[in-house]
Amino acid sequence: MATIVKTPSGTWKAIIRKAGWPTTIKTFRLKKDAEDWSRRAEDDMVRGVFIQRAPAERMTFEVAMKRYLSDVTPTKRPLTQNAERKRSVPLLVFFGKYSIPAITADLIATYRDIRLAGADRLKNGQPQPKPRAGTVRLELALLGHLFTIAVKEWGLGIPYNPVLNIRRPSPGPGRNRRLTTDEEKLLL
Repeated sequence: MATIVKTPSGTWKAIIRKAGWPTTIKTFRLKKDAEDWSRRAEDDMVRGVFIQRAPAERMTFEVAMKRYLSDVTPTKRPLTQNAERKRSVPLLVFFGKYSIPAITADLIATYRDIRLAGADRLKNGQPQPKPRAGTVRLELALLGHLFTIAVKEWGLGIPYNPVLNIRRPSPGPGRNRRLTTDEEKLLL
């Protein structure tokens, strides 16, 4: 049974102490919210599916990306390390201040659409769309791997990787043209 206490600041604190689980505390503005949360959390503990979300709620995307770039990226090839640092810049600009659980599939889809439309590239006040589906795909791959590492290795309390729930842009057609003999002579 949870203990619900009114704090001096006028908020309500729900405290759950259950055998086999760490003490869990969360503060709410309304007593009803504290009661509802404590009831759900206790039910999850009984079923064995409770996830401690406090560390994830405190961690911003910016902190998570910096941790990823310092812990995970150095294990990759040098060219990949450099590319990931460059790809992280637009992700940090868009998602930097969000907490990890606040980044939803809907928000990621909005990011994808903005990047594909070129709305982040303005020239004379007009968006400059350029074909960059490949770049957006690679940025989404980096974002997805960050969430996978956060769930599996860092133990952050997020239930799933939100990047898996969005449609990725199709890859470009690729190159199908070869050098002509005249172009080859000029090149050599």
